[in-house]
Amino acid sequence: MNSSERAETNEEQAARQGDSVSRIDTTDKLSEVPEAGSSLFALCGISVAGVVMLGWICALAWIAWRIADWLLF
Repeated sequence: MNSSERAETNEEQAARQGDSVSRIDTTDKLSEVPEAGSSLFALCGISVAGVVMLGWICALAWIAWRIADWLLF
């Protein structure tokens, strides 16, 4: 079976299934706009997580520096 026969077979299958199954109606999904408050809440949450992560990385770096200083000197 070559590619042109395979393409015809796929088109025939789509025609048998009907347009309601083969096409996706996105007009309802596009009209739904998320609220600005939920996006702001997510942005604040990510910001807080970023600050905490940076604090944890700095604390680990400080501890590693102190251990290295203690071992070398």
